Order: sequence, then structure tokens, then C-alpha cells
Amino acid sequence: MATTTLLTSEQFLAMPDEFDQSGNRVRQELIRGEVLIVPPPSQLHARININIVKALIAYIGANPQLGLQVFAEAPFVATGRDTLVPDASVVGKGRLHPIDEKYVTGGPDLAIEVVSPSDTAKNLKSKVDAYLEGGSKSVWVVYPDAKSVEIYSGDSMRDFRGDQNIEDPLLPGFSVPVASFFDLT
Repeated sequence: MATTTLLTSEQFLAMPDEFDQSGNRVRQELIRGEVLIVPPPSQLHARININIVKALIAYIGANPQLGLQVFAEAPFVATGRDTLVPDASVVGKGRLHPIDEKYVTGGPDLAIEVVSPSDTAKNLKSKVDAYLEGGSKSVWVVYPDAKSVEIYSGDSMRDFRGDQNIEDPLLPGFSVPVASFFDLT
């Protein structure tokens, strides 16, 4: 039986970048010490993600007193064995390092993962756990097929669908219908 060598985030970050035959950097994440190659997102995935990012940017733009920053696909060293790139994230500006540092230490305050066909239930659970262990206050898992969003925080999970408004204590006053994330018109 073959065994997998588990890496620390520090070892993972020291690895050289890999490139495909076209010269594009191969996107990778470290989940529970295992390197996972992340395929490029589909058009559907990207369109849903941009809808979420636009809603967050509008909210944060209207609430600058919160001191939050929105990111799309920014890397985080969530734990000693988890280096992840959520599809979208929100971080308090006070946690950001100088601009020349590549990764943010700890989980984002809010991590958002849009589920892709290549995602497994095991990896999604591991990511949610890693974000929460790394200090994330909230994790949204967005399911394109079901057009739903699960929000994890602490020991609870809430499920939002259709015309239900997404609300999150991290974002006071944020209230957007789930359906708007999946509006592709």
C-alpha cells in the first residue's frame, strides 16, 4: 500500500511553481497536508463567483467603517497543513500584511467556496474545518447545482435557498437573495 507524504504549509510554500505544457501555472492547494491540483473554474463557476464578489464589493463600499477588504482567489495559510485559495474572501484590513507578501496568515474572516464538479465532499469538509480552525468566522459553501448556500460558523450550519436572503453576523446589514448569486442574465 502506497503512503502519501504529508507536507506542512511551510514546505508547500517552498515548492517551486509547476507549469502545464502551455506555460500556465498549475494552481494547487494544500489540504490537510496533501497537495491538490485545482482545475481552472468553468464559465458557470466564474459567473457565480463574480456575482458574489460584486455583492460583497457593493456592501463593503457602502460600509467603509467596517474596515473590510474583498478578495477573489487570494491565497491564505489557514493552518500549518492547509494553504487554500478560496473563490472569494473578506478580511479585516488590520490583518493584511505588506503588499509584497504573497499569502495572508490564518483563514480569511469570511471564506467562500463555489463548488466545482471536481470538488469532493471530503475536501469541502476539510476546507471548511481548516478555515474555521484558522480563525475564519464564517465559511460559505455555494452549490451551483442546488442553487443554495450553506453558511458555517463555529458549531452551526445554516442553509439558504431561492429568495431567502443571505445574512451573516460578520456583515451587519448585508442581505442579498441567494437567487441573485445564480442570476446569469
